[in-house]
Amino acid sequence: MTMEQPDTTTAPARRKRNPALLIIGIAVALLVIAAGTIVGVTHFAGEQRKESLSLLKDDRLNALSDARAKVSPAVNAYLAAYKEARNAPASRADAEKASQKQRDEFRQASDAARAALQDVKSSHGSGEDPVGVALQQLVDSHEGYFDYMEGLVDSYPLFEGLFREGDAAGCNGLFVGSKAASLRERQTLLAQAAGPCRKAAADLKQSKNAAYVEFARTFDNRVAELEAHAEVTAKSEESYTEFVRIKDEFETKLDDAEARNASDEEYRKIADEAKAVNAQIRANRSEFDFAADRYLDRVREMPDLVGDVFSKNVAADIKHFDAVIPLRVQVLKDVVDTELVE
Repeated sequence: MTMEQPDTTTAPARRKRNPALLIIGIAVALLVIAAGTIVGVTHFAGEQRKESLSLLKDDRLNALSDARAKVSPAVNAYLAAYKEARNAPASRADAEKASQKQRDEFRQASDAARAALQDVKSSHGSGEDPVGVALQQLVDSHEGYFDYMEGLVDSYPLFEGLFREGDAAGCNGLFVGSKAASLRERQTLLAQAAGPCRKAAADLKQSKNAAYVEFARTFDNRVAELEAHAEVTAKSEESYTEFVRIKDEFETKLDDAEARNASDEEYRKIADEAKAVNAQIRANRSEFDFAADRYLDRVREMPDLVGDVFSKNVAADIKHFDAVIPLRVQVLKDVVDTELVE
């Protein structure tokens, strides 16, 4: 009987996986997944950035422009209301009360414009990229404009009242020529008025409005010049009185010399003394004429100095803002357009 031979064929052994290759494979798979995630996040962030830039250009900049456009009319309404009340006439306190509505409306317009600017500012993080640079330039221009307008309103009662009778500044007391019996009295009255007047000018220098600040500096210098020229003319007047006394003494001395039939040497001595006094008189007259002319020039130019604040300086400053700000807006829009295309 033939016995069956046992099947010696065995199943192939399962290969052990290489741990290193396994780890590498898992790592590659994770990297592929991570890369896909990064691409997705980057794409999402890019889309968000584009949406933010579009919102900045189409909505927030337009809202800022609309809000800024309401500031200047509100300023004009307040200035007109305040001045009308003062011309009624009314005291400073009464004028402030009468124009409170217009001042509140200006404050609301200013606050709304600043809020719109903040929305624009917060729509893009600060940075040195083109959008960030253009945005910061726009913010700086607008903040300068809002500060200027707020200063124009806040400091107006002080500026407008400088030459109002009864106001604390009392600068109308500077022009006391017709009230003074002598130049020394004029100098004294001028000095009394100059103290509070220069204090008001110092307060005006603290304004946020550049036109007021520049006026206050120039005005303070002009008042100081008035005081200096008033002192010189007062001294010259007093010196002239003294020269009249010396002249009388010379006439008495000359009469005495003639009565005594004085020597030629004595006459020459009297003549030399007279020449020295005449030189002093000429120098005194020259100082007086110079100081008097300068004093009158400063008095005559004062109305123009005050009037130019609004007719020239404020008008020029606002014209500058009105030219620069739209340019800043357009530059930012152009930079945003470039970013959106990329």
